[in-house]
Amino acid sequence: MKETTKGTIAMIATALLWSIGGIFIKLVPWNPLAIAGLRGVIGGLVMYVYLRMRGIKPVFNKDTVKIAIALAGVCSTFVAANKLTTAANAIVIQYCAPVYVLLYIAFVQKKKLRPLDIAVVPMTILGVSLCFIGQMGNGHLVGDIIAVISGVFFAAMFIFSEGVSDQTRASGIMQGQFLTAIIGLPVLFATRPAFTAQAITGILVLGIFQIGLAYVLYSIAIKRAPLLTCSLLAVLEPLLNPVWVFLFAGENPGVWSLVGGVIVVVVITLWYAYDARHPQVQEQAQTAPEPA
Repeated sequence: MKETTKGTIAMIATALLWSIGGIFIKLVPWNPLAIAGLRGVIGGLVMYVYLRMRGIKPVFNKDTVKIAIALAGVCSTFVAANKLTTAANAIVIQYCAPVYVLLYIAFVQKKKLRPLDIAVVPMTILGVSLCFIGQMGNGHLVGDIIAVISGVFFAAMFIFSEGVSDQTRASGIMQGQFLTAIIGLPVLFATRPAFTAQAITGILVLGIFQIGLAYVLYSIAIKRAPLLTCSLLAVLEPLLNPVWVFLFAGENPGVWSLVGGVIVVVVITLWYAYDARHPQVQEQAQTAPEPA
């Protein structure tokens, strides 16, 4: 089997594992920070075991700290958004992170954007606005706002991961999981949720598979498959995430949210595809997505 084929299969498996986050977060009846905290412990341990098995020594430096803070922000806010709004809105709004990277490049780094990059911004804003409209009156506005914040943290992960070594990136992701645990475990102890069979199963699946194994497979995929392939296959996550929640939890995001979600996913995907074929464009905005 070719290395690129192995990478492609690994990326498909990664996206499928990422996509189950919404449904299992919904099925665990705990405070979102408690979920994120215990999931972080398990996911961090899985990553640590993987690094040790690969002979990769974890490092600790200012770059890993920045990545860890951003990832902890992503994980905590994404779980909260999933609890407070629909899974479709949570993942689609977070998926706009590359647009925030574009804004960072334009206004902080003062670099010139192409007309295509500029066009992507209002189109994704339109999609997100429709997601907000679809949830007005449903009590989900706070969740949508938290999803926006999650997207900002997500964008920060892209920015902080630029130009660092694989060792630094992997160490930062592992440390981010443990930092999420430091944030969430006090809430777990304070709220004392019921450890039912459903809750335990959900947490184990989230920690071992949706975070731990998914990032292991992602590290394999990103080394073997082209960036374009990884970026496009990652779109399976925002497409399948709300499908699983609809099928197994009966959550219907509504017409406006679906229309907005389609706009965001299509625009970002086409932009990824174009960007990957034109490597002279901003490298930061090309990073394949890494979810919470």
